Amino acid sequence: MTELLPHLVTLAGMHLLMAMVPGPNTVIVSWLSATSSRGDGLRAAGGVAAASLIWVVLSLQGLGLLLIEAGWLYRALRIAGAAYLVYVGVTMLRAGLRRAHPNTTRSQPRLMSRNPFKAGFVTTLNNPKSAVFWTSAFLVAVPPHAPAWFYAAIVAVIAVQSALWYGAVALMFSAGAAQRHYLRLTRWLDLAAGAVMIALGLRLADEIRRELAIKAAS
Repeated sequence: MTELLPHLVTLAGMHLLMAMVPGPNTVIVSWLSATSSRGDGLRAAGGVAAASLIWVVLSLQGLGLLLIEAGWLYRALRIAGAAYLVYVGVTMLRAGLRRAHPNTTRSQPRLMSRNPFKAGFVTTLNNPKSAVFWTSAFLVAVPPHAPAWFYAAIVAVIAVQSALWYGAVALMFSAGAAQRHYLRLTRWLDLAAGAVMIALGLRLADEIRRELAIKAAS
């Protein structure tokens, strides 16, 4: 058992570092926490954690390798993910543009039918690169013929870390001081968050375009 602990610590560190890099998950949790409420932020964090677990479990079952082998399927899923990120970004931009001026009273954001858990869940689930990342991580850090408890421990550690990290993001951005600062700059922060999400979606779409161009030229 003790000889497997370094492998588990390695995977835990890789996951935490990946979660801490600002991306769509962080944007959606922080935006809902600041514009709506602490509860909505925590529910979005729960959605992110739940979808992360799905990708981890599917990766353990070999989905990442399947996506790599079936290149067209991987690209199709990424195109859908890019479209969703652009959709979320446009929703945020519209929320910012609806505000007459920065001191406008906060209104409930209409994102994913006002279902914060679904917003976090779908945002994370629309990123098939997670499956490829986890498949690569497991190939590197999981020893051959690892026992069943080790795989269960991986799922448990990632579940706890996801909940703690994104929960902390929700608590930070829903704090009174953070929300007061947000209200003073609400319109511009809505616009900035929307622009970030659209940029992430367009960057993903551009990656796919370049891959197709290289494939066509080869």
